[in-house]
Amino acid sequence: MNALFKTGLCLMLALVAVRATPAVAGDLDDETIFAIFDQANMADIATGRLGWKKGESEEVRALAKMVVTDHSAVQRMGRDVAAKMGVLGTPPDGDGSWAAQAAALEKLDKLSGREFDEAYLRYEIAYHTAVIEAIETTLLPAIEDADFKALVEKVLPGFKHHLAATRQAADAMGVGY
Repeated sequence: MNALFKTGLCLMLALVAVRATPAVAGDLDDETIFAIFDQANMADIATGRLGWKKGESEEVRALAKMVVTDHSAVQRMGRDVAAKMGVLGTPPDGDGSWAAQAAALEKLDKLSGREFDEAYLRYEIAYHTAVIEAIETTLLPAIEDADFKALVEKVLPGFKHHLAATRQAADAMGVGY
């Protein structure tokens, strides 16, 4: 994986982690948490679509299709709950996560073949690891709305399944992570 891609990925993951650290947990309200949750789903849908389109191996294409399908469903469920809560899910001002996501997608899009598959798998492993940690340690404990908390608890095993499936695909293809 080239240094520029690693830098973009690290920046994007750092933004997810910084926005959701225990020190800031007390400052998070349900609307902000929803925005973070929704953006995490949108980011993985976008990355999954790229993996589905550009993946060389059947493992990567199947994994990407699963990610797009599952995160699209979770996003719809989250938005339904947010509508009942009466929140818009506006991200914090100047958080920069979309710029980092765009940069990561641009780096991935420039790759092809086996190089793309390896970078995609590494990205997904790092991304799901960071998102799961943020959900478990910061976001979930800070959610006040019972329906929203129940939804996040319900879908968390799916995020963990994506991480396990991605690791399994990487292992099957001999991709270190």
